[in-house]
Amino acid sequence: MIKFGHPWLLLLLLIIPLYLVWELKFNNRRRNYLPHSRVKQLRFLSHNQYLYRYLFPVLRALIIFFLCIAIAEPRWGTRSRDLSNKGVDIIMAIDISGSMLAMDFAPQNRLSAAVSVAKDFVKKRPNDRFGLVAFSEYALTQVPLTFDHLAMLNSLEKLKVNEEASATALGMGLAKAVARLKNSTAKSRVIILITDGVNNTGEIDPLTAAEMAKELGIKVYPIGVGSKGLVPFPYSDPVFGTRYINTLIDLDMETLNKIATTTGTGKAALATDAKSLADIMNKIDRLEKTQFTTQFRYNYSEQFMPFLWLAFIFLAIELLLKTVILPILPDQL
Repeated sequence: MIKFGHPWLLLLLLIIPLYLVWELKFNNRRRNYLPHSRVKQLRFLSHNQYLYRYLFPVLRALIIFFLCIAIAEPRWGTRSRDLSNKGVDIIMAIDISGSMLAMDFAPQNRLSAAVSVAKDFVKKRPNDRFGLVAFSEYALTQVPLTFDHLAMLNSLEKLKVNEEASATALGMGLAKAVARLKNSTAKSRVIILITDGVNNTGEIDPLTAAEMAKELGIKVYPIGVGSKGLVPFPYSDPVFGTRYINTLIDLDMETLNKIATTTGTGKAALATDAKSLADIMNKIDRLEKTQFTTQFRYNYSEQFMPFLWLAFIFLAIELLLKTVILPILPDQL
């Protein structure tokens, strides 16, 4: 970017058209009177009238132009960009209890489907911090809040169902996620709670954990995963191998709705297949946008010297043409 220290001095550029009009229309009409005979020069000039008429006025106009630019103090600006963002801190709390092996999200089980959409969600939000809590009979932090999305994706990939777990500590999982966000200073703090069961163990009730989130200004988006009614569930048969038996798995949507209402996110979402789960995650992505602020700064440096040098160069060219290369009449010197 170019700026001028004294931009009003650029008005001096108006001298150039006035000078050219005067030089080309009026000054060239004057007759040249020779104090003595210079026949050879007159013969040369008769063949170079066009050069004499236009060359030197143009050179002087260029000299005036570059001098006017120089005294206006041109400055070159180098632009730098300050980018700041008010990001979102997001904890994903994912149920890994045994019921997540149900195959109603075929060809994936419930956990694999949840992991797949969670990974896509992380990839679409490169400027946010993520953390991961996994819970079954107890809750464990798999990834603390971090900008290291590769670590988050790797941990999601490694999530396995706790096949030995016969209960779900939904309240403990939510409370652990709240604890991960307690000291966050982000513009928005969010928990995405994915479960397919009923809270039936743990020291903390889910609604108590929801109240904790509300007090800290943390929004919780509960997502219930699972089809209604009987669902195919894998059982290991020592003779015939793995068999799928239709099984009824309880899903407490009422509690999930209360969690959502308490924390101000409306109503819990129910995903009955992989597509609906992806749609729910996309909706959350649209609701929780990261805000960006961009500011541009310019560092200026004085650049009048190149224009002074250009004026000097054209002046030297004119003098060289007059005194060495071209013969000049006495009144043109």
